[in-house]
Amino acid sequence: MRNTSDVIGVAAVYIDNSFNSAALAGMHRAARERGYRIIILQGSPRSVARRGLGIRRVAGWVAMYTCDGLEELLSDATPAVLFCAPPVGARHPVVRAENRDSIHQLVEHLVRLGRRRLAYIGLSSSDDFIERARSFEEALSARGLAADLNLLSSFDQCSISYTEQRLGAMLDRDGRFCDAIVAGNDEMAFGAINAIRARGYRVPEDIAVVGFDDITAAQHFDPPLTTMRQNPELLGSTAVQRLVEMIEGRAPEQMVTRVPAELVLRRSCGVGAAWEGALNAPEPAGPAVDWHGDLSRQLNALLAGGTPSPLDRAPRVWPEVEVVVRGLDAALTGAALPDAQELERAFGAAVAYNDRIEVLRAVVKQVERTAARQLAGAKEPDAARRVEIFLDRMHLAQQRALAAWERRSVESLERLVRTSMETSMLLASKQTWRDDRLGWLRHTTMRVACVALWADAPPGPGGPELIIDSLRAREPGLEALVRQRSPADVFPPPELIEAAAPDEPSGYLVLLPIANARRDWGTLAVGGLHTESFADNLQPLGMWTALLAAAFERYELEAALHAERDMLAAAYGRERTLSSTVRELGCPVIPLLPGVLLISLIGAIDAARAQQILEAVLSGVAREGARWVLLDVTGVPLVDAETAAALVQTAQATRLLGARVSLVGVGPRMAQSMVELGIELRGISIFQSLAAAVRQLTR
Repeated sequence: MRNTSDVIGVAAVYIDNSFNSAALAGMHRAARERGYRIIILQGSPRSVARRGLGIRRVAGWVAMYTCDGLEELLSDATPAVLFCAPPVGARHPVVRAENRDSIHQLVEHLVRLGRRRLAYIGLSSSDDFIERARSFEEALSARGLAADLNLLSSFDQCSISYTEQRLGAMLDRDGRFCDAIVAGNDEMAFGAINAIRARGYRVPEDIAVVGFDDITAAQHFDPPLTTMRQNPELLGSTAVQRLVEMIEGRAPEQMVTRVPAELVLRRSCGVGAAWEGALNAPEPAGPAVDWHGDLSRQLNALLAGGTPSPLDRAPRVWPEVEVVVRGLDAALTGAALPDAQELERAFGAAVAYNDRIEVLRAVVKQVERTAARQLAGAKEPDAARRVEIFLDRMHLAQQRALAAWERRSVESLERLVRTSMETSMLLASKQTWRDDRLGWLRHTTMRVACVALWADAPPGPGGPELIIDSLRAREPGLEALVRQRSPADVFPPPELIEAAAPDEPSGYLVLLPIANARRDWGTLAVGGLHTESFADNLQPLGMWTALLAAAFERYELEAALHAERDMLAAAYGRERTLSSTVRELGCPVIPLLPGVLLISLIGAIDAARAQQILEAVLSGVAREGARWVLLDVTGVPLVDAETAAALVQTAQATRLLGARVSLVGVGPRMAQSMVELGIELRGISIFQSLAAAVRQLTR
């Protein structure tokens, strides 16, 4: 029986590179074709399960790269498919690249070029990289070569900068220890090339480098990278296809599906592109009977990534090719030529499908060869001149299409910079934080975004809840969702999923945790990303979410500091009040007898205390009209030179008002200390006790 939910969940550990963007686009396309929608949750199955988002909304799961915690994520008979992850029994089908044959092709190609000391570098924690490492050793052993340079265990990351640093350290230590490097992905290959060149070695003359994936940057790198071209969209769509079969009650035909890869030759291993061989292949002389159809199929085959033959199986990926074919026919027959704008639109579609420079060059070259062959039988007298005009117009259209594509990429990067700067402003501007926490998305074309925070209240019967804190949407009508509470296991609300426009090529929703090692604040949900634009795809989302988490932490810490400051200010006020009270109690002026004041001193006497005593004595004498002042020093722990000076100063000032001062409570220890210090209390009489002073005064 089919599950009533139409949502597929994708637990994706990594989303921030072009390969994963393309794979997720393939998943979304396959889901749309089968009546499903996808939501992408960043994290391993274990972390997704522990956060609990969307658990009851999802009909099935695709787990990308890891099966860690998969059983925690699945409830009852919820199906799951593993994407490029190791198999875990017979319950969950696996979809992954054809790693073994691909590595064998790379090794065979390098060996044919005369390379004998081959090294492998890859990510030690990735099952795909591990499988490629095993295939590398197997391929070398099968060819009688040493497989001692499998360096998989030496690499913990697969980024460009890390690989450059790590391989550079090896080259510094061991010199040119190999003559070819097989990298587990293209980014590691880029890092390897940078490290090799930084040490004065040449690529490919001294060390050849090959990669895996054929990401867009591979063709633009210096030198262009030889690599195995994977089809991430096909991998993603195949994974969803297997999952839908399981959701709808059909057993998968096979538990492991391998998607083949294609060897793409470029200069990083010492040979030119495969397109050069295809273009230099001989063609039949003279005009063809159906040259229109042949040219259309040839150009479609080239654009699709294959060679111009066999033509009968060429995929039709470029319908606009008919503009080019019709234009060449018009040049040969004297009909009206297509204008530059029409040709530019046609090549714009070609560039959007395949922006690889060598492919586009091969397309133009194939048109030129066909034109040269057809001119031999042309009946139009000025056909050669018209063909030349058409070819010039076609060249211009292609260059303009490429320039427009590059301009869009530059504009995308500019938007990315502006967006990142505004996100960083959240760390500095309280006003921005209060007014619009998602204002930085104004420079992107995302359809919808929201920040949902965990509710502070203890979880209710339905489990933890999220509160939508802020929301930004292209379409109106979603404002009512702000401040709305949603149980975590049914988040996101259907309105958010719809706002991402699931029928569009990029209409899926991505949920990213706003968290760091200290705290999990909630989730950033974004939808309607455009994968052809760098600023609007998945790559910068990790950075933006980290900045958002930093902003939450900063303002949370500021709030805590402000609360602590207020608490300290209140405590300081209480301390000042208490200090004033203590000061008053520490120097009480007591009328003991008519004309006699008693001032009992307790504690050490410093400069501030001495001033207080002086002021209290003079004020008391003036107020009471006293003739005698008894300073009781029984509670004073010691009398030093500073204390004695204060007492003498008090006595002198008191005499100016017509009163005398006596010390009361001088014990043996204090008397001994005063003698040892040579303290003389001129004009101050001394009593051993208060009783002795009272007896003397009453007489």
